[in-house]
Amino acid sequence: MSEKNSTQQLILEAVVSCIEKYGIDKVTTRKIAQEAGTNIASINYYFRSKDELLAAALSMTIQHMLEDVIKAIDDTQQPLKEVLENVFFYLLDGSLQYPGVSTAHLYQAITEKKYDSISAQALIKVSERLTERVTRDDPRRDPVETRLVLSQILSSIMFTMLAPNFFNVARKYQLTSADHAKNLAAHYTKLFLNSK
Repeated sequence: MSEKNSTQQLILEAVVSCIEKYGIDKVTTRKIAQEAGTNIASINYYFRSKDELLAAALSMTIQHMLEDVIKAIDDTQQPLKEVLENVFFYLLDGSLQYPGVSTAHLYQAITEKKYDSISAQALIKVSERLTERVTRDDPRRDPVETRLVLSQILSSIMFTMLAPNFFNVARKYQLTSADHAKNLAAHYTKLFLNSK
């Protein structure tokens, strides 16, 4: 990796860290520079504005998520039940590990109703790709119904990402640990498979 790419990567990782520490709406260029161990001039050299920098960091993280999730969805060696559990768990556990970044990805869609952001489009792509996988594996399922049920489950996951433990549910379904995320993913999968 070149020095330029290494510095840019360091800055992008500092953005992710700052989003986690402060929340996307409280991230400043000064905080990013301090976290990256660099100066503001260096950040301005690589990125024209704070908005461009935030967009680059969110693009990097959502692309990583999308690659992982699409790979899981397209794994024809895994039965549909495992694919669904793995995808749901990935999203839930990711929000458990990176709650600030997860919220940041949904921020524009929730606060500004911007559904054309890279993050919103990635989540829509996940939904569409899951629908394709389900209808390919189980052609008896109605694609319209499949899309609806998946959108309801993904909406529930997204609300859980934004407001974990908002509702009073059994402890094993509270998003407080990876094991609980697995329980919740298995439950969502069961709900989906029983929705025929």
